[in-house]
Amino acid sequence: MSHDQSARLGLPYLAAGQMQKHVTLNEALTRLDALIQTAVASRTIMTEPEAPDDGRLYILPEGAEGPGWSAFAAGTLIRVESGGWTGIEVADGQLVWVEDEAAFVVRDGDGWSPLGARIGEVGPLERLGLGATADEANPFVAKLNKALWTALEAASGGDGDLRLTLNKEAPVDVLSLLFQSGYGGRAELGLIGDDDLSLKVSADGAVWRPALSVDRATGRVSFAQGAGRREITVLTANGSWTPPVWARSVEAIAVGGGGGGGAGAFGASGARYGGGGGGAGGVSRTIWAADQIAAGLTVVVGAGGTGGVASAGAGGSGSVVYLGSTALLLATGGGGGGLGGGSSGAAGAGGASVPNSNAGGASSVSAAGGAGKAFDRPDAPGGGGAGGGLDTSSVARSGGAGGDGGVLAVKAPGGSGGTGAVGGPGAAAPLNHLHWAGGGGGGGGAVVSGAGRSGGAGGASGAGGGGGGAGVSAGGAGGAGASGVVWLIAQG
Repeated sequence: MSHDQSARLGLPYLAAGQMQKHVTLNEALTRLDALIQTAVASRTIMTEPEAPDDGRLYILPEGAEGPGWSAFAAGTLIRVESGGWTGIEVADGQLVWVEDEAAFVVRDGDGWSPLGARIGEVGPLERLGLGATADEANPFVAKLNKALWTALEAASGGDGDLRLTLNKEAPVDVLSLLFQSGYGGRAELGLIGDDDLSLKVSADGAVWRPALSVDRATGRVSFAQGAGRREITVLTANGSWTPPVWARSVEAIAVGGGGGGGAGAFGASGARYGGGGGGAGGVSRTIWAADQIAAGLTVVVGAGGTGGVASAGAGGSGSVVYLGSTALLLATGGGGGGLGGGSSGAAGAGGASVPNSNAGGASSVSAAGGAGKAFDRPDAPGGGGAGGGLDTSSVARSGGAGGDGGVLAVKAPGGSGGTGAVGGPGAAAPLNHLHWAGGGGGGGGAVVSGAGRSGGAGGASGAGGGGGGAGVSAGGAGGAGASGVVWLIAQG
């Protein structure tokens, strides 16, 4: 034990019989003034201030300059008094408040360390606020823009893993992450009132809708509002298409162009048949993995066949989907209706597919023209109705009705057969965002004087045109077949 100064703070003692005791006492008080509730102005100012207030404290940084400061080593706690600078001896562990940093530092050997770097353990705490004030309702509050949790590496004594454990007391309690916008709840994820993982969402923070649930016993996932994304692209003309990045599979439906109806026969006598109805375009469909066609597809949409004018109807052309130069999907066009003659008005064949598409109707002189087919392939476009014929007694027959498109799906009615009148056009699918098949055109009616009546056009997409009716001076023209279509349905 020293008889000259105190053991911890080094305060000088008064000696017995000492003269000028006030000098020693003042030295001790000055030292206490520096070491009790120590607060320094700065530890980063490099240049000695010209006229600091008495009692002002500084920690000298490396390279500090000035007539007084240059005499002290970096890290020294110095005090100014009456224009002179004094170094204050500081013990390891001394706590100092740095005013221009608003932070505590601790004496650490010959230097200083932030207080947080020296604290190995804090707590238990009742409240903690980081950038904000914690309160009774929220005993922990953090107001910040970024946060990072990272595993302790093996090189630092950890095992490289990081696992956050959150626990609730009982199944009926809530353990969740609540996501808010403007302090209004928008999503909640966790064990919400039971032990199954669930996600629910809200538009206003008041009404909540379940979105997802994972059964803890089976791992089965259920979606209360449904799941998945589906996007339909309809191409009615040639073009290209690339699957969206979110797609996992692509369903393709190709429909070929419908065949045109044939023209009706004409003449003053004999059996005169109406033109045959055009066949509907073929239908092909398949599903691909989206990543297998990521390079993009080229699509050719088949044109409808023209109706015959004193001729058979033209067949529709096929719709084709290509990947590069390779045809991935083909839907053939429907056959054109036959030219009416003295013995027949043949039906146009349905486009080849599995099963084949709907054929057109065949003409007759003993009954109304044959109706276009609808049930050869119930999801396909309708075939065109045949034109009405004239028998040897010049009895005029009505044209046949066009076949309904998508008769067991979203039905598009076929056109009406003409009775001494033109055939009605086939209808397009009434809900074309749900289905694509059009109704076949109706056959034109026969007449006993003048020209036979024209057949109706096929309805979009892929329907056959109606055959023209028989006449005396000219046969009715066949109705045009409808162009094809390609649907590309991305699903993810």
